[in-house]
Amino acid sequence: MKKIILLSLSFLVLIQCSLSNESKIVEEESPEEKTINLNYQGLGNSSEEFVSNWNQLVSTISEDEETILYFSMNPDNVKWTSETKEVLYYSFGDSGEQTDINNVFVMNIFITDDIVSRIEFFAPTSKNEANAQQTKLFFLLVLTLSDETLDKDGREAILTNLGLYDNVSDPKQLAGSVTKNGVQYILEPLVENNFLFGLSLYTSFADTSGTN
Repeated sequence: MKKIILLSLSFLVLIQCSLSNESKIVEEESPEEKTINLNYQGLGNSSEEFVSNWNQLVSTISEDEETILYFSMNPDNVKWTSETKEVLYYSFGDSGEQTDINNVFVMNIFITDDIVSRIEFFAPTSKNEANAQQTKLFFLLVLTLSDETLDKDGREAILTNLGLYDNVSDPKQLAGSVTKNGVQYILEPLVENNFLFGLSLYTSFADTSGTN
């Protein structure tokens, strides 16, 4: 676990750099810079394309096998929540009987007319710094798959406007809604007995008339 903590911190730096659309003066283009123009769009694509693009994104910002395995999606473990086949779900960090349920991240992928129309991502919360870094990294991945045109500053602005970095006395205040480029982002806290045990990030298509 100590290794995954260090790797997730390095991974966080890499995603911020490799996904940036800012111009850089270099003598030779690095592998990270070559991946900037790849299509990582998830919303509006099929579920198969969503999973493939997610894994491509993860693989381009880390070469460490343990890190890639942790943050990637195994297509065989992407399951329907019901026979109606409207929602797919996937659990990250779920390794079986020895799994710490306080460190399991869950994604629900809503399908409308055979395309991904909504993403719901649940992140458990704890005082563990690794958990906070993993949560932010997963949120950045979700934002990228929701709108590939966002640059580093754009993604950070959305997380800021959602209230992710707010210092609040009441955990119920840790919430927000932002619409950008036709995509709506919603952050909701999960609170019980005034204890914050999780955060849910929702992204979906929105009416473009409300775009910021």
